[in-house]
Amino acid sequence: MIEFQSVSKLYDGLAAVDDVSLTLERGTLTAVVGTSGSGKSTLLRMVNRLVEPTSGRVLIDGADTASVPPAQLRRRIGYVIQDTGLFPHWSAARNIATVPELLGWPKAQIRARVRELMEVLQLDPDAIGPRRPHELSGGQAQRVGVARALAARPALLLMDEPFGALDPVIRGQAQADLRRVQRQLGTTVILVTHDMAEAIRLGDRIAVMREGRIEQFAAPAEIIAAPATPFVADLLGEGDRAFRLMSLRPAREIAEPGAAEGPMLPAGSSLAEALAEMIWTGRDRLPIAGPDGRAVGVVRRDAVIRAGRPEAGPE
Repeated sequence: MIEFQSVSKLYDGLAAVDDVSLTLERGTLTAVVGTSGSGKSTLLRMVNRLVEPTSGRVLIDGADTASVPPAQLRRRIGYVIQDTGLFPHWSAARNIATVPELLGWPKAQIRARVRELMEVLQLDPDAIGPRRPHELSGGQAQRVGVARALAARPALLLMDEPFGALDPVIRGQAQADLRRVQRQLGTTVILVTHDMAEAIRLGDRIAVMREGRIEQFAAPAEIIAAPATPFVADLLGEGDRAFRLMSLRPAREIAEPGAAEGPMLPAGSSLAEALAEMIWTGRDRLPIAGPDGRAVGVVRRDAVIRAGRPEAGPE
């Protein structure tokens, strides 16, 4: 668990982060989104003490990070940035091995871990492992950066605009890879982005920042359905864009226990598809199917109807 307790950071008397308190649950992916200068990267860097808070505390599993030497702390936390930060004269495999080598792992264990992560991230260890960063595509280099950050099995991974330099096709694949690996490994991830669509697609929870403060902290469906402030609504965009954002999230994420009559939503249906089916059938509750075709719960219309298009159906 990561806790920000009344954390602030001042530069020349001006607050880059202003009295932020947040609790992030273990094993979740939290997306921190906001415009340039909102304080999101400063907040992230206070976790691994690249930036020291002016006031307040950051706790990891109850321990104050200020009580841990910075170098020791950073070896326990994965960190990925936009330009990957790979060592240019080292091979991809050796880049991935960096932290385990610093920690003194046995060589055989390091080799096994490097191979394991390359396979998990769909990088051929024999073909990609010997290459240097300049011989990799942008997507390959980014995945090597993620593998390096995960190599020592950190419980926490920090990612600062990791996909910003990738073209849209590679970026979409990199996002899918991250979500798959995060779920597979159970790593707690904090992802900074300026892209609300990316936050909606990846985040279990989203923290929207503006001028150093948190405007809203909630699940993606909740933010889409009920933006807390005009600023959050502006980040979502007009009704049509908000509806498109709903297509990035599976409806099962807001399913609740229970039963309902009517057609069953197929497994994998998005929030947008669920809302469209409810509008078409005139129903307020629909069952949703799991992978085996059996109902896993019920989706309620009032959880999604305010998703930027209140005119979408009758009240």
